[in-house]
Amino acid sequence: MKKVKLLIAALGVALVASLALAPAAQAQDVRTVMADPMFVDAGGEATFTITGADWVGDAIAVLPCYSVADYAAAAAGGADACDLANLTIAPNAGDGTFSVEVTYDVPAEGMCIGAGTLDQTEVGTFCIGIGAPVPPPGQPNTGAESGMIAVIGIAVLAAGALVVGMTRRRAFVS
Repeated sequence: MKKVKLLIAALGVALVASLALAPAAQAQDVRTVMADPMFVDAGGEATFTITGADWVGDAIAVLPCYSVADYAAAAAGGADACDLANLTIAPNAGDGTFSVEVTYDVPAEGMCIGAGTLDQTEVGTFCIGIGAPVPPPGQPNTGAESGMIAVIGIAVLAAGALVVGMTRRRAFVS
């Protein structure tokens, strides 16, 4: 019975540790822009479905930014980095979302797609990568949270050690 309590306690500690490492939910005023596909295998002509959420404006202008390939360069270049002659107007669906299909000639180093209301009070950017998605600023492109993987690994290791310890003691008794 004591071993079961130890096992439950170890699992409880692992659960509390995993919850402590989970990021807190935060409200954001950022307008979202996404492209499908998120990246292409190589430069060249590609068709994207551009979608957005949380937009207030009636119409959203979507345009390619061929001269920038990451979020830092897009922020530094602003609207001047985008091709204003090649914009597409996407109507707001009434619930803050929009969707439009566009075809762009993606440069070999990638590109960004800008979106904004016509009065430029709301803007958003999505960058298209070559071979892999472009990570947002400050985020590594790992695809996993390494801290959470470590906690789960330690919990599994501890549970395995408890099981091995319990079976060895029983082997000596019998």
